[in-house]
Amino acid sequence: MNLGFRPGLRPPTTVDYEAMKRNALHDQGLLVISVDDPRLSWPQREMLRQIGEKIYGRPRAQERSNGRKG
Repeated sequence: MNLGFRPGLRPPTTVDYEAMKRNALHDQGLLVISVDDPRLSWPQREMLRQIGEKIYGRPRAQERSNGRKG
């Protein structure tokens, strides 16, 4: 059974994640960023963390360390 792989074409060996994230923002309006990204200042990272917690809740490990049930 031929799965569409042609011998002259090799699959990519590396992935450009920054390009994928850039395309997600430009094409879909999705922002993919780590709250620990060193390119951001502390206030920017803190704002992202707060937005993430508002939308998705606190991380379970953080809830337990603060005495809250997860």
